[in-house]
Amino acid sequence: MNKSSYQKQLRVSLPLKVVLILTFVVLCVTISGGWFYFTSAQGWVQRQSQQNSDRICQMLGLAAQYDLLARKNIALKRLVGNFLNDETVCYLALLDERGFVVASASRAAYASRWKWLEALPVTVSSTTDTHDDLLVLARPIVLRDADPKNNRLVGAMRLVLDTTANRRNLASVQQRMTIIAAAIVLAAIPLGYLLVWRIIVHPMRKLLNVTRRLGEGDFSVRTEMRGNDEIRELGMAFDAMADEVARARTELLGVNERLENTVAARTGELQSTNRRLRDEMAEKEDFLRAVSHDLNAPLRNIAGIATMIMMKWRDQLPEEVTSRLQRIQANVDVNVSLISELLELSRIKTRPQKRRVVDMGELIAESGKTFEFELKQRGIEFRLQGPMPKLYVEPARLRQVFQNLVDNAIKYLDKTTGGRIEVGYRQADGMHQFCVADNGPGIAPEQHQKIFYVFRRVEGQAAAQVPGKGVGLALVKSVVANYDGRAWVESDVGNGARFYVALDARCTRPPENATTETMEAACVSDAENGSAGG
Repeated sequence: MNKSSYQKQLRVSLPLKVVLILTFVVLCVTISGGWFYFTSAQGWVQRQSQQNSDRICQMLGLAAQYDLLARKNIALKRLVGNFLNDETVCYLALLDERGFVVASASRAAYASRWKWLEALPVTVSSTTDTHDDLLVLARPIVLRDADPKNNRLVGAMRLVLDTTANRRNLASVQQRMTIIAAAIVLAAIPLGYLLVWRIIVHPMRKLLNVTRRLGEGDFSVRTEMRGNDEIRELGMAFDAMADEVARARTELLGVNERLENTVAARTGELQSTNRRLRDEMAEKEDFLRAVSHDLNAPLRNIAGIATMIMMKWRDQLPEEVTSRLQRIQANVDVNVSLISELLELSRIKTRPQKRRVVDMGELIAESGKTFEFELKQRGIEFRLQGPMPKLYVEPARLRQVFQNLVDNAIKYLDKTTGGRIEVGYRQADGMHQFCVADNGPGIAPEQHQKIFYVFRRVEGQAAAQVPGKGVGLALVKSVVANYDGRAWVESDVGNGARFYVALDARCTRPPENATTETMEAACVSDAENGSAGG
C-alpha cells in the first residue's frame, strides 16, 4: 500500500467508522429511550383512563343513589342525558336493585350494541378494554353507611367510554418522539464527525505525518501532542522513541565515521602490503630467472665439456674416468630439471595460463598413459572409477598435478606384483574432489603436512632409495590453491595412501557474463588472499 492510498484510507475510513459507531450507539440509546418513554406513557395513559372512569363511576353513583332509592326515574333520565353530553361517553344505563333499567342513553352508533350489558347481574363489578378503543364498565351502586354492615345495594350502572382521544394523543406523542429522535441522530452525525476529526483523526494524521517524515530521514521532527489523554501519551512515547532513534543514529554515524577511517587506514596498509608483495614476487621471479639462467649456463657448459670428452677420447680414457663423466652428465640433468621445476613453481601464482573446458576423465587417462611403460613393467593396475566432470581449468597445470600424483604412487609402490592405483571423484560441499589412491607402503600421520612443502619428502630408509627432488607435491598444492581448493593425504603405514585434490566449483565453472580473463583473475586473487592469510 502506497502513502497516498494509506492517507486516503485514514482520512475517510477511520472517521466514517467511528461516526457510524457513534451513530449506532446514539440510535440505540434513542430508540431504547423512546421505547421506554412510549411504554411508560402508554401505561400512564391506561392508568389515567382507568382512574378517570373510576371517578366518573363514583360521581355517577353519588348522583344517582338517592334518586334510585326514591325511584325518581325522571331525575335519573335527566342525569343520564347530562352525562351523555360528554363526548367520551358512548353508552350509559342505570338499573335498580332488581336489575331493571330505569334510565339509559346512547349515541346512535351504539344504540343496540350494548343491550347485553343490561342483562348482567346487578352486583357485577368489571372493567373491559375492547380492541376498538372502548372501555366497558359495570359497577354496582351502594348506599354506604358509617357502619359497613348497614350498606345497601340500590342499583347498578353500565358505562361505555370512548378512549380514542387518548390513543390519538399517545400516537401524537409517539410521532413527536420519533421526530425528536431522528433530529437527534441527524444532528449527532455531523457533530460526531467533527468531534472525531478533531479529537482522534487530526492527532493521528499529525502522528502519521511525523512518522513519515521520520522515516524519510528528518530526525528533528516531533509530535508535540497536547491534551491529557491516551493519544497524548502515544505522542509522548513516539517522541521518546524519536529521541532515542536520533541519539542512536548520531552514535551510529560516529561509529561509521570511525569505522570508515579505520577501513581507509587498513585499506591503505593493505594496498601498501599488496604492492610490496607484488614487488617482492616480481623480484623473486627475476631472481629465479636470473639464477636459473646463471646456473643453467655453467651446467650446460659442464655437460657439454663432459660430452665432448666422452665423444673424442672415450676409447683412450680409463673406465673410472668414463664412469665419473657419465655421473657428471646425470647430475647436470637432475639439477637442470630441478631448476626448471622451481622456476615453474614460482610462476604458478603470477602467470596463470589460458583456461578451457576440459574433460577430466580424458585428462587423467592421458596422464596415466604417460607412465604406461612403467605401469606394465612393474605390473601396476591403473584404473579410473566412475564418471568424471568437465571443468573450466588450465589443462597443462591440471595434467601436471595428476602426473605428479601418479608418478609418486608408482615410485613408492613396493610391490612387485598386485600394485594398484585408482583415481576417483565425487562432489561435496561445493567442491570437486579427486582422490588418487594406491596400495603402497603408506605414510606416517606425522608426515602428512610436511610432504607438501618444497624439498620435503617422505622419511624412511625405503623412501630414501626412491629418486625425487621434493618439488612435485608442493607444485600440486600451489596449483590447487589457484582454484580456491586444497590438497591433503590420508594414510597409515602399511595401508597405502590416498591423496585428495579439491577444487572450488565456483572457480571451475565456465563464466556466463564474464570474460575468461576475469574468471582467471578472480580465482588467482582468491588464491593469493588465501596464501597471504596462511
